[in-house]
Amino acid sequence: MRKCRVYNDNTLEHREMFRGSEIVIGPGKFVEMLRDDAVMFKSQFYPPKFNKGGVQERESFKMIRLEEIVEGASKGAKAKKVHRCQACGFEADTAKLLKAHIQENHLDQMIDEDARKELEKD
Repeated sequence: MRKCRVYNDNTLEHREMFRGSEIVIGPGKFVEMLRDDAVMFKSQFYPPKFNKGGVQERESFKMIRLEEIVEGASKGAKAKKVHRCQACGFEADTAKLLKAHIQENHLDQMIDEDARKELEKD
């Protein structure tokens, strides 16, 4: 199962009951959950609290953000960008390699005449 980090982007601690246990996330901190649970936690209704003037209290803001944990990636590492051919699923590391693949294998399959001419002249 994939895991997520559930971040509290508020400047105040967030406390909420979820599936029978209390979840506490400090300001700017995170907890780890299974992705399905994290989505349910984020979407769960959290009742707002209002002061006497009718303005919502800051501690009742639910400022939750999810970040999926990528296995084997170090913190802050970006995922490798993959360029995928829509015709056959071929994966190239760069746009230039993908373009070369399309020119060699799929020009005759292209429906868009302008796009085909653009690729043929390169």
